[in-house]
Amino acid sequence: MVFFLLSLCACFGLDRRGGIISYKSGEVRTGKGTFYVFHLPPPWKEPKRLLKQLVYENDPLKATIVVDALCGPKYDDAPLNRLAAELFQKLQNPKIRSERSLTLDGRSAVRMDGEGAVDGVPIKMSVAVMKKNFCLYDFSYFAPPQTFSKGVRDFEDYLNGFKTNR
Repeated sequence: MVFFLLSLCACFGLDRRGGIISYKSGEVRTGKGTFYVFHLPPPWKEPKRLLKQLVYENDPLKATIVVDALCGPKYDDAPLNRLAAELFQKLQNPKIRSERSLTLDGRSAVRMDGEGAVDGVPIKMSVAVMKKNFCLYDFSYFAPPQTFSKGVRDFEDYLNGFKTNR
């Protein structure tokens, strides 16, 4: 299921120039710069870098946070709400339940919450999308409906801890 969720977030294709190339102690390097992220508390595991994305897993909650950066030639200048909605498109029976604006690192961002299914298994999902300096950042949190609310605060703290170097 984790691979499906990664492919869900990788809606911009596999040519990931400008994507995440390394992570160390909250510092994330891309092909176009550096950004900094909040350290998630246990039981969140240290992130793995898969498909040029950071993937955090929380086994007790069966939850996943995926962070993606797309900079440079593949940068998509579409409206934020359209880009956020695209992250729900690979779910079965996707339903977006809320959409709101927020500010991340001094820039406008969009957050959407919704639900759907993966291989018939229900999940809830929250995503946030923002653009800065010709980079598109997307953040996704997935969990089963029964544990979703227990990890959403960690996701919100993660979003609030996001900073770029420019």
